[in-house]
Amino acid sequence: MLKKCTALFFAFLLICIGISSCVREESTNRIVSERFIVQIDFSSWIQKSFRVSPDSRRVAYAAKAGNKWFVVVDGKEEKQYDGIVTLGGGRVIFDSPDSLHYLAFKGSSIYLVEERIRQE
Repeated sequence: MLKKCTALFFAFLLICIGISSCVREESTNRIVSERFIVQIDFSSWIQKSFRVSPDSRRVAYAAKAGNKWFVVVDGKEEKQYDGIVTLGGGRVIFDSPDSLHYLAFKGSSIYLVEERIRQE
């Protein structure tokens, strides 16, 4: 029994060594760059609303200050509403790099807000 266990152990060890020798590390020459997009006030943002534009140049998210809700695009607060719909599938959506839309409500009215972002 001891011989079988020892043989099994060594067979397993040889298989592991064989597998690890077949796996070769590929040299990765990565070039990493970063670009500051916007400063985010994490105390007011709604996590599930965070969106990045298709070209990764713009950031938008819903935020709340006091009783008012608004969308922040590239660090700039947009028009304030009583609420921004972010639950149940509602979200800020980029249609293109320079256009986004979301649902907002003021009083008993619901608005589909469509924003065109001007190039600066």
